Amino acid sequence: MTVTIKNILLLFLTVSFLTGCLFDSHSDRIIGKYEVIWIDLPQNQMLAKEDKLHSSSASVILDPYIFAVGHNENYIIAKQHPTNGFEGGYIIHTDTTNYYIIDIYKERDKVFGPLTLKQFDSLKTEFKIDNLQFNKSYPDNY
Repeated sequence: MTVTIKNILLLFLTVSFLTGCLFDSHSDRIIGKYEVIWIDLPQNQMLAKEDKLHSSSASVILDPYIFAVGHNENYIIAKQHPTNGFEGGYIIHTDTTNYYIIDIYKERDKVFGPLTLKQFDSLKTEFKIDNLQFNKSYPDNY
């Protein structure tokens, strides 16, 4: 079998195309090591924290679908529409909105939620963060 430049180029383009299309992802830094990420499908967008030991991995803090976040130096707030998960194709249930408060002070990562809007507003007042707003928004549905 003779190897030609044309065959090498064809092989290179095929491998590049296949490996480039296998995984699609996006991340949006919130604060510090916290970010909103999705892998493969935007519908599986979640809130995660970079792993201290491995910069290429992250721990999931909130499951999909996260569609709004806000933060200050001590707290992250988030809105989530639940999905039916991987096996169900990540169908987003926009009829339900869960609210979360994550205490990130000294990286404690204490999660309060899922909360109703009334519970969320009450807890924000209790934590004295009632002026904290959702300053990052993503599509409400895909």
